[in-house]
Amino acid sequence: MKITNTQNFLAALLAVLASTLTTSLVAQEDTNTVATAKPAESPERPPYWPWTVGIGVGTDALIGGGVSWRFSDHLGARVGFGWTESSWDAVGIAGLKYDIKARLMAEPLTLDLYPWKKNSFHLSLGMQFNQNELSGSVSSAGTITVDGTPVLIPAGSLTMKIKPQLVNPYVGIGGNLFYFDRAHHWGMGGELGVSYTGDTQVSLERSRASSVPGYAVDKIKHRLQNYGDQFQWWPVLKLAVTYSF
Repeated sequence: MKITNTQNFLAALLAVLASTLTTSLVAQEDTNTVATAKPAESPERPPYWPWTVGIGVGTDALIGGGVSWRFSDHLGARVGFGWTESSWDAVGIAGLKYDIKARLMAEPLTLDLYPWKKNSFHLSLGMQFNQNELSGSVSSAGTITVDGTPVLIPAGSLTMKIKPQLVNPYVGIGGNLFYFDRAHHWGMGGELGVSYTGDTQVSLERSRASSVPGYAVDKIKHRLQNYGDQFQWWPVLKLAVTYSF
């Protein structure tokens, strides 16, 4: 009887030990699984975002924006638009004073070359559709000298208009100066370049009541031509807030 009770006790003890050991091994395995499991990693930022939009200010049209598409590691394309208008009174131009209206309007279209895959710096080659215009009329009486003879130019007697050629070759460099976030979505972009505006187109018309002689009109138009030709090389400087995605 004692042997049987002892055997039953040992069997029960072994069963309890086996159950405890099994539970411990399962718990340890679960702990190791949890310990070795890596947290989900956030996706890495790509070398560059293909699309960028921006809005800012510049010397080509003061207020404007643009969209660029970087379609490969080293090539992209960009299009933009800028516009502003302003008026001034009694501005001296080529020896006479005019009440003028100035319009700056340009649409750049460029091919962008990226030397480095992981950098936004680029060289831009392309063109600008230039619709800048300076117009106005003589605001106050003035005198010009033609072949040694003074000629009176009454106020309102002449109306002028100065425009560059429509399509201007353009070259520039640019890129993001810095970023506002780690993902490089928001940034501050900059651009420096120059466009060739070509031969200036000048028109000068007399009012119906004007008594200004034709040779004086020709002289004034020549002066306006020389004035406009000073801006054949137009510097471009831009700053813009950009968003890339």
